[in-house]
Amino acid sequence: MMDKVLPRAELVQGRQRTRKAGIGRRKTRVRDTGRETDSAAAVPDWVSARQPSPVPSGMALPDVLAWHSVPVPLAEALSEGDLPGALGRLLAFAPLALEKTTPLAFCGPSGGGQTLALARMAVAHVLRERHVDAAPLVIACDAEPEGAAQLTAWLKPYGVPVFRAANIEAVQAVMARKEATQPVLLDMPEAGVYAPGGLAVVAEVLGQTAASPVVVLPAGMDAEEAADTAAAYRQLGAERMIATKLDQAGRIGSIITAAACGLALTYAGYSPSVRGGATRCDAALLARRLMVVPA
Repeated sequence: MMDKVLPRAELVQGRQRTRKAGIGRRKTRVRDTGRETDSAAAVPDWVSARQPSPVPSGMALPDVLAWHSVPVPLAEALSEGDLPGALGRLLAFAPLALEKTTPLAFCGPSGGGQTLALARMAVAHVLRERHVDAAPLVIACDAEPEGAAQLTAWLKPYGVPVFRAANIEAVQAVMARKEATQPVLLDMPEAGVYAPGGLAVVAEVLGQTAASPVVVLPAGMDAEEAADTAAAYRQLGAERMIATKLDQAGRIGSIITAAACGLALTYAGYSPSVRGGATRCDAALLARRLMVVPA
C-alpha cells in the first residue's frame, strides 16, 4: 500500500509506555486544557436561530438557489412548497456518534476538513466522558509523519494519543490493541476521485478494517464534483456525510448536491475550532444557511 511494513505502529503523541490502546488506565479526570489553546467557537445566527429566515429582499427562492449553484433539477424540486419541508423530503439527515464495535473512517477530498471533523468528534467524546479511559483510539492512516502533525496538535491538550500507520498492516496492528468498548477513529489518507488510482487505498483500508466511512465535504466545491465524490464514496459503502466550511464559503450548493446523491447529512461545521465548531444538521438549519447571501 505505502512504504514498507512498519515493525510496529508509530506513536506520534502521548505516553510512550501505554497499555493496549496507548492510554493510561487510571480513572484520571481530564483537565479542560483545551480551554487555554482553543476557545469555544462563536455561533453564527443561522445556527442559533430557531425561526425560519426570510428570503433576502429583492430575491425569490429560485434566485437564492441559483446563487448557491444548486443544480436546476434540485432547485426546481426545492422551490415547491416551503424550503425546510422540501429539504426534508429530498434529503436524508442522520445522527453520528462514536461506535464501540464499528470504526469510523473520516474521508473526503484534500483540504475538505476531514481531520478537523475527526478531532471534534474525539474531543467531544472525551469532554463528555470526563476521564482518560474514555479516549478513543485515533489512527492517522498516512505514510508521512507530517500527516499526523495537525491531528496531534489538536488532540494533545485533551490527552488523546494519535497513532500513525503507514500501511494497512500497521493499521491492523494498532487496532489489535483496542479495548473491547473503545471507539476507533481513522483519519484516511488523502485521495481524489479523479487521481490515478482513485480511492483504491481508501477502499483497501475500509475493506480490511470493516470501518464505516464518513464523507467530509466542504461548502464551496463545484456541485458536479461534489456529486462525483459522493457517488464514488457511495460505491465504497458510505451512507453519511459531514458538511464543513459553511463559515468560509458563500455558496453551499455542493452540500445539497452531495446529499441528494444519497449521503445523509449529520453535522455542519461553522468554525475552525476543535471545541464545538459544528452542529447537528437538519432541514431547518440548512434552510436558514441558504438564506445567507451577500447583501
